Amino acid sequence: MKILYVMILVLFFGLFSCSEAELKGYASDDYIQFYKSAVDSTVFSFAYDETLESGVVSLKLNLISPVVDRERAYTVNFLESESSAKVGVDFELPTGDQKVLANDSIAWFEVNVKRNKNLQKAVTAVFEIGESADFRPGMVSNRKARVVITNELTCPEWWNEWHEQNGLGKYSDLKYRTFMREMKVHDLTLIADGGEMDYSTMRAYVLKFKYWLQDNPTPDEDGSTMSVAMRG
Repeated sequence: MKILYVMILVLFFGLFSCSEAELKGYASDDYIQFYKSAVDSTVFSFAYDETLESGVVSLKLNLISPVVDRERAYTVNFLESESSAKVGVDFELPTGDQKVLANDSIAWFEVNVKRNKNLQKAVTAVFEIGESADFRPGMVSNRKARVVITNELTCPEWWNEWHEQNGLGKYSDLKYRTFMREMKVHDLTLIADGGEMDYSTMRAYVLKFKYWLQDNPTPDEDGSTMSVAMRG
């Protein structure tokens, strides 16, 4: 038993040291990285509002650094060779220096996306942390960020497993369009997840949609009758 315990500890600290090893060797203790890993894209769809011509995608960055009482600059580069989105057509890069505010431990990199009416499929803009006078890139897995821009409807991040089982139920484009049309809302992201909606308001919208479906039976894309998972 003692041998097994020692082996578990060795494996645990070995994994931890591997994840941190890429940050060693720098003289600086100040690193910055995207909050999301490079494999997790951020999607912006113009399908939610046909009158919308532009929008803003805010990419969160985390600091691996002591908090200081002065502004600090960071660098994010657009990787044109890895992107299908075009600057000036699908999005605009932020102007001016990118800053981390004094006494803050996070930053936001804002990408201004534009409606491209000729867009036939989704395009992707890839960004990467670069070195600056104040920061070096953080973990390799979080040095890049991907922004997907589309005119098509996509399943939003907030329509997660919880909603599948306890909220709006199984996702379909038709169901989402019906929900947006009848409820006049498209974003149910909770405050705890970075949105603007509290739980009780979100629940009220889901139940309102449920009652509307009961009064207006609607076929879903698979031929079944559209339904909501939430009880009440």
